[in-house]
Amino acid sequence: ALHFNKQVPRCMANRAAGRWERFTMNVLRGKTLGLLGYGSIARATAKLAAAFGMRIIALRRNVGGEAGEVVPEATYGYDDRAAFFGAADFIVCSLPATGETRHFVGAAAFEAMKESAVFISLGRGDVVDEAALVAALSRGRICGAALDVFEQEPLPAESPLWRCERLLLTAHNADLTSDYFEAGWATFVANAEAAAAGRPLLTPVDKSAGY
Repeated sequence: ALHFNKQVPRCMANRAAGRWERFTMNVLRGKTLGLLGYGSIARATAKLAAAFGMRIIALRRNVGGEAGEVVPEATYGYDDRAAFFGAADFIVCSLPATGETRHFVGAAAFEAMKESAVFISLGRGDVVDEAALVAALSRGRICGAALDVFEQEPLPAESPLWRCERLLLTAHNADLTSDYFEAGWATFVANAEAAAAGRPLLTPVDKSAGY
């Protein structure tokens, strides 16, 4: 979000050109963050966004019982997705990949978004119709996008995503932090101890839901 709000590409272009340009930068305070999916990633994102004074809304399969340190001001169901997309300034997608969510974010979703909206995907690549995203970015339908996950990984060299303006792209390594293995081992140990004690797991999997 800060990458687009502070217009980092513009700043970098000015530096490369030796151009001193004093332009007005936007702020996150008061903007609406739409969380597409409301699992652990979204709840952590909500906490960070709240610190910037952002308004939080969410869309999820099962509405009701939202938990976490930050509770969304409004929660939408799948049938209300157009209203959700239209209300958000920034959309962070962390939906899992299931038959129900494949290409969940497609042409209709991008049409429903504000022209000033930024779409951020860091859940599973299959959730996003990449052709529809390329089209939306190419004609300026949305302000920008950031992708860390893709339908095919590694992303093929011939993918038009590589050539999209207003796209921040990372190689599915947004979570590959310096403490990645330490954090992963801690989660494994916590789950093992919970299983041995007959307690609920820290990261359970619902086989019927597919995640």
